[in-house]
Amino acid sequence: MVSDDIVRASSSRAPEAGPAASALALLAHKPGLSIRMLAVGVGLSHAGTVRLVDRLATEGLIERREHSTDGRTRSLYLTPAGKVASDEVLVSRDHVIAEGLSILTPDELKILCDIAERVLRNRLESLEHSYRICRLCCYAGCTNCPIDAELHERDVNGERNDDA
Repeated sequence: MVSDDIVRASSSRAPEAGPAASALALLAHKPGLSIRMLAVGVGLSHAGTVRLVDRLATEGLIERREHSTDGRTRSLYLTPAGKVASDEVLVSRDHVIAEGLSILTPDELKILCDIAERVLRNRLESLEHSYRICRLCCYAGCTNCPIDAELHERDVNGERNDDA
């Protein structure tokens, strides 16, 4: 229920329905992603992600740049307008979460956080899966990310990168 509300609220702040909100949030979280890794994160085919990137680029929200090590690959970055749109998506997400959890006491929130961390770490399948899990994460607010910690503990490339 909360997940549906998050998707609905974040999509309402994105330039189009569907995975655009996730793409904007994920690029804010991990600037420089390749189309392949963005596709994994937002759950689209490569072709579908290329079309999404084309639309977001046409709207001036993202830009393609040359990749630092692979001339065939383009890295994706938010433009200033894309950053504003991403911030709006994440604010709407935060509002839904805050409203949904407002009934809990501080002690209950701590318990929920501890349980959620254990579940997230246990359910993590791979580096690619981490992009899917964190696609609507507010990275600035996730200062002690259990997904990054689990990847580091498993020594999966030390930390996420866009070519994995």
